[in-house]
Amino acid sequence: MKKAAAHDGIELVAISGFRSVVRQTEIIREKLAKGESIGDILRFVAAPGYSEHHTGRAIDIGSPDHGELDEDFARTRAFRWLKARARHFGFTLSFPRGNPHGIGYEPWHWCWHC
Repeated sequence: MKKAAAHDGIELVAISGFRSVVRQTEIIREKLAKGESIGDILRFVAAPGYSEHHTGRAIDIGSPDHGELDEDFARTRAFRWLKARARHFGFTLSFPRGNPHGIGYEPWHWCWHC
């Protein structure tokens, strides 16, 4: 998929792939230490043991001009390319707006055959 995007002039950057349960726990603890509430954290970070990242099939994708995991990624050329082409490579956007899981909109989070 990365090669196909490059062929179209789009650079995709892998930000986060497989995550262990331990790493997922660390992410939550780091956010708690910064003063974020557990409710706010769990809108975007799955509880340890429940993340698609644990399967090794999920990946957070950015671009050289946007490496942040935030909704603004949806305004990039990379996201528009993913939205149009990722399905041809077996990837789907796991958490679109209004998804049934109650997870916040994550335009950066794609899962292979999920």
